[in-house]
Amino acid sequence: MSQPSTNNLHTPVMLDEVIHYLDPAPGKRYLDATLGYAGHTLGLLQAGAQVTGIDRDEDMLNIATERIAKAGFATQFTPIHSSFSQALDLQGQTLPARAGLKGQFDGVIFDLGVSSYQLDTPGRGFSFRYDAPLDMRMDKNLAVTAADLVNGLGKNELVELFTTLGEDRNAKRITNAICARRQTSPITTTQELADLVVGLVGRSRGIHPATRIFQALRMAVNSERLELKTALPSVLSSLKEGGVIVVISFHSLEDKIVKSWINDATSAGQIEEITQNVEEPSAKEIAINPRSRSAKMRVARRLA
Repeated sequence: MSQPSTNNLHTPVMLDEVIHYLDPAPGKRYLDATLGYAGHTLGLLQAGAQVTGIDRDEDMLNIATERIAKAGFATQFTPIHSSFSQALDLQGQTLPARAGLKGQFDGVIFDLGVSSYQLDTPGRGFSFRYDAPLDMRMDKNLAVTAADLVNGLGKNELVELFTTLGEDRNAKRITNAICARRQTSPITTTQELADLVVGLVGRSRGIHPATRIFQALRMAVNSERLELKTALPSVLSSLKEGGVIVVISFHSLEDKIVKSWINDATSAGQIEEITQNVEEPSAKEIAINPRSRSAKMRVARRLA
């Protein structure tokens, strides 16, 4: 599969705010739990810090590692191919112990959601902008694809999926159309699914009508909510006392999970919230990087 150039790949969301809260400096260590193109990590490395970067997408990890090496920071960086929930799960003392993750970091950054690379690489099947196999797996070792869900889930399960993760008001109508279509032939490509949705609900100004359906499938294939729920309680064990955690989410359900965890951990005396209200990108940033428009940032500090 062809890969994009590692130059000018991507603008990291709310980079100035991330650097402000994490306050990187020589001698400090950070964990980028969602490495992506390494935009946030490069900002930390440029300040002289050491960074361990986690990504479940091996293609993405290789691209980021190459980008970091070309920038001259290879000796400050440690890559880990894993989901962040597995890397932060300290119960088994396996991967985290080998990687030296426990209690070592001055800060952790989560930049949730799908990367620009995944959206812009047709063969990965994340976007309806390209006709490609309906895949959406961030980790290619996962067994279940989006096509498996579309063609294998029962009607009630699909409605729940599109309603809960997609928050799509047309969930029942779209599900009925999918179930009728798959009786004659399976839906196997992004174009087939997008065309079905457009044919049912039409096009109008605003977001593409298949956006929420694709979002729901992606989140389900990659167990994104479960990943986050598992990782957040574990991340404290990776932080030094006084260490800072920054979470950037792009979906209301993810932000609710983060907010709930912060409230619970604050009540338990484990952390203090630094951002009393959720922070969002500036109008200037949104104009430069429209994909940042739905970003929400929450920041907390470990107390003990």
